[in-house]
Amino acid sequence: MALLCVLFGAAGAHWLEALSDVDSKDTYETAVRFQMFHSIALLSIGLILNSQLTINRLMGYSPIFILIGTIVFCGSLYLISLSSLKWLGAVAPVGAVFLMLGWLMLGFSVLTETKRRKTSE
Repeated sequence: MALLCVLFGAAGAHWLEALSDVDSKDTYETAVRFQMFHSIALLSIGLILNSQLTINRLMGYSPIFILIGTIVFCGSLYLISLSSLKWLGAVAPVGAVFLMLGWLMLGFSVLTETKRRKTSE
């Protein structure tokens, strides 16, 4: 995902040069930024999951939700900025909900794991 983000960012810098539409450029840049942040987050979650012996269910599902959310949210923003399909703006919030759910699952799993470890000591 990070590789694609770099590719899309570099390609977008050239594709969007000819556009005078500042909103399209801003939308595209938002998609690139969100994709990179969530690529780093997925890498971090993967490292955490790889290092723990016990993984609760929410921790395992959180990267799936974050991945789906990133694809839907950023994908719809890319398409909006590069096409005349402005109705895709209605799809972006669906991706945002997946992102928020993924982050909530991650946060809740960290809190419950911390509490479980404190009580087991």
